[in-house]
Amino acid sequence: MAYPIQKVTLSFLASATGGEIVFGCGDEVIGSISTDSRDCGGVDLFIAISGENFDGNKFIPSACAAGVKGYISNGDCEYTNCKFALKVADTRKALLDIAAAYRRQFNINIVGLTGSVGKTTTKELISAVLETERNIIKTQGNFNNEIGLPFTMFGIRDEHEIGVIEMGMSNFGEISRLTKCAAPDVAVITNIGESHIEYLGSREGILKAKSEIFEGLDKNGTVILNGDDNLLFGIKGTLPFKTIYYGIENAACDVVAGNICAGNNGISFTALGEEFSINLMGKHNVLNALCAIAVGKNYGLSNESIKKGLASYKSIGIRQSITEKNGIKVITDCYNAAPTSVKAAIDVLNSVSGGRKIAVLGDMAELGEKSPDYHREIGEYAANNNIDILVLTGKYATFTAEGGKACNVSIHNDNESIEKYLKDNLRKGDTVLFKASRVMKLEEVANKFN
Repeated sequence: MAYPIQKVTLSFLASATGGEIVFGCGDEVIGSISTDSRDCGGVDLFIAISGENFDGNKFIPSACAAGVKGYISNGDCEYTNCKFALKVADTRKALLDIAAAYRRQFNINIVGLTGSVGKTTTKELISAVLETERNIIKTQGNFNNEIGLPFTMFGIRDEHEIGVIEMGMSNFGEISRLTKCAAPDVAVITNIGESHIEYLGSREGILKAKSEIFEGLDKNGTVILNGDDNLLFGIKGTLPFKTIYYGIENAACDVVAGNICAGNNGISFTALGEEFSINLMGKHNVLNALCAIAVGKNYGLSNESIKKGLASYKSIGIRQSITEKNGIKVITDCYNAAPTSVKAAIDVLNSVSGGRKIAVLGDMAELGEKSPDYHREIGEYAANNNIDILVLTGKYATFTAEGGKACNVSIHNDNESIEKYLKDNLRKGDTVLFKASRVMKLEEVANKFN
């Protein structure tokens, strides 16, 4: 896909990247960028990104043949069948450098957000709140990595007042590079869970990696943290920034929820002396909403605007959504899975009134050598929280079954078997939860029932 940008010059790109204009005029104007040689027709710039299994420089001839005006390469720039070429040491870094320089052309505030789970829902809630009074831009889809985030930056225009930018990672150094590109004015960390613990070693390692977000934060910036998370609350008083904590259990937080009242279609609560409601289930989403409230208050939004924004958001797709068909409620929550988020999903299932509660669970990925223990723990949690039936799949299903042996357990080798089992056994009044890491593709089964 090609992305339009507010026009810059080739000299601007050379200055941003420290690159060399091999041929072409520095005054050449660039108004669109692509990293996909298959989508370069009428595009001004192709950036030859290379990955572990491919060399982007090999696609320069096809990009030029498609009609691109020029390219950025970390090679010899020998291909001259276009108007210009810029040589850099690292094209992936060049993409981030260009986006960083581009972002700094605008008088825009950036809310940078990371965390182990709940990032995207929190981003959407923050955006829903802020857009009641401000013109915003936000991360779309899963554009939260070193390739996607720059293209969100390229979407900034003069009319935008605030950007809500999600930052994902799987290892050390990634958030550091993203935050230095986005240069946030507000840094949010939703929680420190177990996601990617296979690569980061421990929750303390994950905290260290997530805390890289502070490296790009403006010196007068604000940090907003989940105070119910023991590791995040543990850094209280250690940061050289204004810091706001939100929480449910921790009364020492600045924004605290109380009077939580859950129904089958949403939840209400009080905070800062006001009552708020969201069209989401689960206490974890109250935390996400508290974060959005904290961000809204930081930007001076009225309580009425914050209420309106929170109430307007409805989850769709494979993130937590609740539908009902033929008297059967279906909770689809298949975007990702880690122990914290699976427990939160089980809590949601447990909170739904009436009928049997059925949890269809697949593997949680990237948990390392403790994966069996984490899956066993999930089984125990389900058994202790009124789940009637566990429908399991994946290589760790037997461990989940071992922990959840007090439930009625059914293990399956594939999604087709799960679908048949559910069709044969579901009955009116049941509520069924689908939860697993994306690799399990449980949403394909869920879609058959909603």
